[in-house]
Amino acid sequence: MRDKRPITVVIATLGGESLASTLVALNCGSFVPAEILICIPAEDAHKVEQFRSETVKILKTDCRGQVAQRLVGFRHVSTELVMQLDDDMLVDGRCLELLEDSMQQLGSCVAIAPALVDQNTGTSIYVKPKRNPILLAIYYWLMNGSAGYEPGCTDKSGSAVGIDPSTPGPALRDVEWLAGGCILHYKKNLVLENFWPRPGKAYCEDVLHSHLLRSKGIRLKIDTAARCSLELFREPSLSLKEFVTNLYRDYGGRQYYMQRLSRRSPRIYLYYVARILNYLHSRFTSK
Repeated sequence: MRDKRPITVVIATLGGESLASTLVALNCGSFVPAEILICIPAEDAHKVEQFRSETVKILKTDCRGQVAQRLVGFRHVSTELVMQLDDDMLVDGRCLELLEDSMQQLGSCVAIAPALVDQNTGTSIYVKPKRNPILLAIYYWLMNGSAGYEPGCTDKSGSAVGIDPSTPGPALRDVEWLAGGCILHYKKNLVLENFWPRPGKAYCEDVLHSHLLRSKGIRLKIDTAARCSLELFREPSLSLKEFVTNLYRDYGGRQYYMQRLSRRSPRIYLYYVARILNYLHSRFTSK
């Protein structure tokens, strides 16, 4: 018998195919949530009706957008602990158990996330690139000045640098930001502001969300023993038109995020130059 815990999982979705696997993974762990709230625009709700159960509730929203939909779910939570989860994330068998144990250990002013790994390889999605060390040092200097490569931090270009759990360090690590794909919160600490009112996909929303949490005095932690996997998006797989569209939207999101934080840095342009060069190299020269 699996232990059902007083945790509510909030999933904002448009009803894509990956949702089914996400729900299966949630219900196959050592700890399973007491409640799962699927937050979906009313016009798409028919796509998820088959998942409705005693545990799974469907909240039809009059808004479209990950942050706004998730906010509807947050406002319907009744349990002390709340997990926000993307609809393409697969929690490991002990993920909820380990995260809850860490929350109990750390106290109530904390939000905690698992290490994120590639669903196909099992390796961290934040593995430091294995390239010429001199070129890497130059790149990280351009992005972050003398501090260079800082895992768990947001650099001066506004980029979020993730934690690779295979690198030396304690199991619980302090970070400046948490990826929004999987985070465990205390209900009383939730950010209930629709901080991303822009239409379409929310780019860089996780770093802005992390900033708002920290401004409330919430410590951010990664539990490297807990794992959650996803299918890694690879930008070189995009067509040139798709890449340009994605880059344009990402730039708009980053500018909004930087404005909200009252941060300005020309390094943001260096970041996009590097990203364009990397795409072109990977797309047209790599075999």
